[in-house]
This record gives sequence, structure tokens and C-alpha cells, in this order.
Amino acid sequence: MHETVREPSSRHTVALELQALARQAREALLTVLATESPSTALAELDRAVAALARIDDLASQHDFVDLPMLGDVRGSVDRLACELYHQGACDGLDEKARTAFIDRHARGLTALEGIGTATARRLFVHGISNLEQLRALDPAALDEVEGLGSAILARIKANL
Repeated sequence: MHETVREPSSRHTVALELQALARQAREALLTVLATESPSTALAELDRAVAALARIDDLASQHDFVDLPMLGDVRGSVDRLACELYHQGACDGLDEKARTAFIDRHARGLTALEGIGTATARRLFVHGISNLEQLRALDPAALDEVEGLGSAILARIKANL
């Protein structure tokens, strides 16, 4: 249920909170891009994801807040996470932490019918982190993704 806030001061308070959260996310992402340390990159990426989640939560509580670009920002963060993964930033993580990282950043792929969590993981490990990347692929390129059976491939191709 959306809360309607009518007083300008309450709207201003919400706007300031959103601005502060956006600043936190931006600073964390800039640190990710600037650091050479995989552990710092992963920690800062988590900080950015947490700030974006709080922005999403706060926006959902107020019907006067409209942030259509938030989904695009999340997609970009997931793409950055995929790049970090392929650069070896997750190599020092145990299997549980690595799987949690992949699941967190591959979740957008499950929006396509035929893609569950396990398939999203395989696509992410292959370098595909979002539906835009998946849709941009030649369908034959999906045949190169390890671990996708013919039935799953057919479902994905049919839904692209």
C-alpha cells in the first residue's frame, strides 16, 4: 500500500533521504570502479546494492515517488558484478558466498519464462547478467552456454 504524503515538508524529507541513498550508491560504485582490491570491490558493490534496495523500498512506500530509471541502474550494477566475477573478484569466496553473489546479480534473468535460478547462474557464469544482453545474443550463441539442456535452450529461445 502506498502512503500519500501531502505536506511539502514530508515530501522534502523523503526526497532528502532518497538523495542521500543515491549518493551512497554512487560513491560505492565509484569506489568499485577505482579499486584494485577484489575484497574492497565486492564490499562496495554490496554497499551500493543495499542503498539501491533501500531506495526501492522507500520509493514503494510513497506514491509520489517515481523512479523509472532504478531498474536500469540495477541492471548496470548486475553487469558490473558480472564483469568483476569474470575478472576473478569472487575467486577468494567460498562456494556458498560465490553462489549467493551470482544469485543476487543474476536474478533479473529469471524474469524470462523458462529461466530459473540454476539457468540464471549458468548464464551469469557465461557472462550474461541481464535480459538485454540475453536478447542481444544470436540464439545460436546460447548453444555455447555450458550446462543448458536442449529443453531449456528451446524454452529460452522461444521466449526471447
